[in-house]
This record gives sequence, C-alpha cells and structure tokens, in this order.
Amino acid sequence: MVGGIPKYVTVGNRLRSRLRGMAVGEQLPSEAELCEEYKVSRITLRRAIDDIIREGQVVRSQGKGTFKAENTAAAREVINSQIKGFYRQQVDQGRQVRTRVVASEVVHDPLIARMLGIDPSFGIVRLERLRYVNEHLQQHVVTFLSLERFPEVLQQDFSDGSLYEFLQKEYGVRLERDEVVVRVETVEGKVSRYFEVEAGTPVLAMDSTVYDSDNRVICYGEALHPPNHSEIKFVINNPTVRVEETAQ
Repeated sequence: MVGGIPKYVTVGNRLRSRLRGMAVGEQLPSEAELCEEYKVSRITLRRAIDDIIREGQVVRSQGKGTFKAENTAAAREVINSQIKGFYRQQVDQGRQVRTRVVASEVVHDPLIARMLGIDPSFGIVRLERLRYVNEHLQQHVVTFLSLERFPEVLQQDFSDGSLYEFLQKEYGVRLERDEVVVRVETVEGKVSRYFEVEAGTPVLAMDSTVYDSDNRVICYGEALHPPNHSEIKFVINNPTVRVEETAQ
C-alpha cells in the first residue's frame, strides 16, 4: 500500500490517466511491460485492469491484448469498493463534468443534524448542485455538512472540482465508508423544471452517508437523477484474501 491506498487502486488510476491520452481501439502495452513499468505483480495489475474493464473503458481480447473501448456507455454512477464521488468517477472515465451551484448556504434542520451526528442547534452547510456530464444534466444533488467542522466549504467554488477531494485536501479526512440507499421519489417544483418533466414524475434517488476513519459522518447527500439517466451500476465482489505489495 501507498499512504493506506492499495497498490491496485494506484495502478488503476495511472492507467485511467493513460487511457485519456489514447485513441479508441489503441492497445495497451502487454501485462509484462506494464508490470515492469509500474513495478507491481501480475495479480495486482490484473485486478486494476479488471476494475477498468467493469467500468467499460477497456476491452480484453483473448490472445490479442487489452484495448481502449469506445465510450458509448451511459454516464452512470458506479457503486463499488472505492469512494471517489461522482465528479472524479466521471472524469476518470474521460467525460467532461460541469457543475452549476444552485445554493451554498447555512441552514438549521434537526433531522439532518441527527443524521450528521451533531447538536440540532448547530449550523449546517447546505450545498445544492446540478451536475452535467458532456453537457447533459445528469444529477441534482443536495449535500449537507457540519458548519462547525467544515466552514471553508461555504467559501469554495464547486463549479469545477470535487467536494470529496476538497475535504481530503483541506481537512485531511479519509473517506472510509459510504452507506447508500437507492429509492424512487417524485419530483416537484424547480427540480421537475430542471429535469424538464411534469411535476409528480417518479425518478431514481440515491441517499449517501459518508463516514471517516473515526466512524464520524462527513456528509449526507441526496441525489436525484432525471428519467433518461436513471441508472446506477453496483459492483459486488466476493471477499477474498489477497496479498498486496507494500511500497518499497
């Protein structure tokens, strides 16, 4: 591991960066060459590539090699063992992400305070955003954080960038666990207008509660997806015992 991050994750991120500069159909170097370049075992490399195959970024042809795939899949969110956040996940897949910040304000809400594990009298940062992928509206998301713990969020411009990456860099938090609930919700008012659908239209909703390494809630978010982008992919792996190299 490097800084607590498994080596296959680091290798996967380097491969994703590499793919952004490659043409569709272009072949990756052989496994032996990549193992030598990244100084990892074949087991580690294959685990990294398998994750990218599941994302649809590359295809493996038996006896021929691994090639960059055509990016025709829907810009769906993928729920797996890595907590990246929507922005980083889409950027890593070579998509252009743009965010419109609708509101960044302080509110008081006893129910949300209880979900964040803070005193009901404390202020809460409410961050409301519209997320566009390749210029198509993909998500309406409202995120809540403790004002006392994360006051700098109010001053940050999230029109271009990741909230999770900001929290990691500014506050040194480690995203340890994300509890996700997927449900159906009907949209009303301004959200129905954003989505250009009639009020009362059912859409896919996703509630996310993210915890740090001390089991404290970092943030709670509610994301709504327009009908033409109501797809979330879950990747569920069987638990296995793996031996990962540590950084030398």
